[in-house]
Amino acid sequence: MSSVIVPAQERRLMSADPLDSGGVLRIDTSLGLDAFPGSRTLADARLLLAALAEQPAKATAEMKNLNRKFVARMVAEMTWPPGYTEIFLDRRVLDEMDVSRLYVLRNLMEVAGLVNRRKGAFHATRLGKRLLSPACAGELFGLLLRSYLGRLNWAFVGFGPEDRDMQAHCVHALWSVRHIASEGATTDEIAPRIVSDPTIWGRLARFPGGPDALPRAVQRRLLEPLWDFGLLAREPEDPEQGEGPPRWRVTPLFDSAVAFDLALAPTADPVSPDDAVVALKITLSGTTPPVWRRLEVPASLTLEQLHAVLNTAMGWLDYHLHAYEIEGRRYADGADSWDDLDDTLPEADIVLGDLFRAGVRRFTYDYDFGHGWQHEVAVESLGQPVSGAL
Repeated sequence: MSSVIVPAQERRLMSADPLDSGGVLRIDTSLGLDAFPGSRTLADARLLLAALAEQPAKATAEMKNLNRKFVARMVAEMTWPPGYTEIFLDRRVLDEMDVSRLYVLRNLMEVAGLVNRRKGAFHATRLGKRLLSPACAGELFGLLLRSYLGRLNWAFVGFGPEDRDMQAHCVHALWSVRHIASEGATTDEIAPRIVSDPTIWGRLARFPGGPDALPRAVQRRLLEPLWDFGLLAREPEDPEQGEGPPRWRVTPLFDSAVAFDLALAPTADPVSPDDAVVALKITLSGTTPPVWRRLEVPASLTLEQLHAVLNTAMGWLDYHLHAYEIEGRRYADGADSWDDLDDTLPEADIVLGDLFRAGVRRFTYDYDFGHGWQHEVAVESLGQPVSGAL
């Protein structure tokens, strides 16, 4: 699977619906149970379905969760990675919400239509009972994965506020993980490549520990669930072992079960790099409520020309210095004085469309260094201009 894609394929990934079985995300539902030896999510879902198919589990009166007796049974029988079961050994009484992996799994199975709650108890649905068959393991796995990506709110999984941008582009995130972690990568290496809302995480970054908020959210909401699905391996597997952050590596199951259909339909009017427009989202950092703009500009603009567009769109008067920060490099107006910044490069040499084709999807635009107005610029797509639009 090539990691090099053209802009039109990038747009397909960004807009892909994880629930569309005929869309970009393809999951091999023909695989049998023996194809999933490392999928804890699949094993535990089958365990829960089998228990509920045998006998419904009474829900608690107040929280409407699984009862303590059933929770204790599941904790004893679920598949746990090294180092996890010890946290339950000294607890005589466990509520469902004390066991987050079970709590999330049960809610995932509800939104997937595998489990429902009626007459004060949890039941396996007709669909859930059918998918218990070992021959249906691939279908069950696919339903669980699609439901996790497209139906379960990731903020429910834990850590941090809801980020709709992150989940809306979950298929793109899955594709990115597939390629970044093909040879192994840390959470800090993966997180910047995941589309997210810069306003949310920029606001959190101002607090102690805030700069780690986005990587922690990506690990909790994306990487660890993919580990449980068996699509990623964690090195070391036990979180209490080893020094430094864990590394994540794609497993053979990822390649055998998951694929991405990025084939493009033939068109009589292909996008010309000279005619294309780039869609941008510009967010002013550190403001409440958020201040942002969405623009479509010619891909042929240089950063020097883009400065005039951004200044106008954000309501500035171009009285102050400005600069761009792109993948660790600084670009600015060559006419300005940068005596203390000898490594600053001329912005007039950089074309916006070239940045997109080079894989740049996010950069910063700083204006008025005295007040420190920083703008996060998300490069969302490159496409055909609309005829007659200004």
